[in-house]
Amino acid sequence: MPDRDLVQARVRELAGRDWDLGSIEARYRTLLTEGIPRRLDRQVVLSRRAEILDRVQRRAEEYEYLTHS
Repeated sequence: MPDRDLVQARVRELAGRDWDLGSIEARYRTLLTEGIPRRLDRQVVLSRRAEILDRVQRRAEEYEYLTHS
């Protein structure tokens, strides 16, 4: 189980984030209509792995926020 202090710190961070709903909604609509891009260069993905994972995490948080706002 995650450390309670870490979870609470993360909750505070997310609560204080500036959520740009217009941009989030636009990306969400594009994702719904066009789906996930299928043409991914394996070498690019591997070389930019940390950046891509951070972006995926942020988008997941944004879409979760969008569905609950």
